[in-house]
Amino acid sequence: MTDEDTDEQDEQEAQFRTATEGLQQAVMRLFQDSDIHPHVMVLALARVTGEVGAGTALAEEQDPEEMPGELAEVVRRAGREFREMVRAEALPTAGNA
Repeated sequence: MTDEDTDEQDEQEAQFRTATEGLQQAVMRLFQDSDIHPHVMVLALARVTGEVGAGTALAEEQDPEEMPGELAEVVRRAGREFREMVRAEALPTAGNA
């Protein structure tokens, strides 16, 4: 991997973190400022994500049928990582058991 590749990857990771944090803040504001049921909010997020993903694929002249599979994998991985993090936090630490 070249320095240019590393710089590009670092920039993409920074953009990813910025986008993730902004989206999380917006969703948390919706949760706090409205009476939308959490399950409905998640379904709405999924719909918007699918629409944005398909639109992005079309704009980039990619096959929009591939995007749902990629999105599903990202959702599965994120859910699994979050679940593992919550479980790890719930376990007693050494000396506190």
